[in-house]
Amino acid sequence: MILLVVAVGAAIFALPAAAGQPTKYPLVAAFSGVMTDLCPFSINVDSTFNGHALDFVDKNGVVVNTRIHVVEQDTFTANGKTLVGLPFTANQEVVYDSSGNVTSIVAHGIAEKIPLPDGSLYISAGWLDFTAHPGGGYVISVDRGNPGDMAGFCAALSP
Repeated sequence: MILLVVAVGAAIFALPAAAGQPTKYPLVAAFSGVMTDLCPFSINVDSTFNGHALDFVDKNGVVVNTRIHVVEQDTFTANGKTLVGLPFTANQEVVYDSSGNVTSIVAHGIAEKIPLPDGSLYISAGWLDFTAHPGGGYVISVDRGNPGDMAGFCAALSP
């Protein structure tokens, strides 16, 4: 989910801000990455999302807030095993200071939904503060709420 924020951040600064009126634009992307800090082994992640963002501006036309709404789906691969996540709706809010620096990136709702081989469902839902997870990469477990069964997720992809 965090790579979505990075991709959106690059798109935001390329858009002209219309003073007073929010600007809505589509977000469609596919990207890949590697998770190295969730399990004792690396996990390849392929993600797709489709949705939109709304930029809100101050009286000077400076973007002060972006609200993001997408449907995302992720696929996780490690040790010759693959887990295909279910599509989920992601909602995020990015807040900027007057210089355009990000001061807050928060998501509410589902962070990930993945059927596991034992028939259970890894589901992480609640509140996620991306600024509390420096260094980039994927974040699939919320800070407050149901963090999901990380042990079950790692076991499903373990050697």
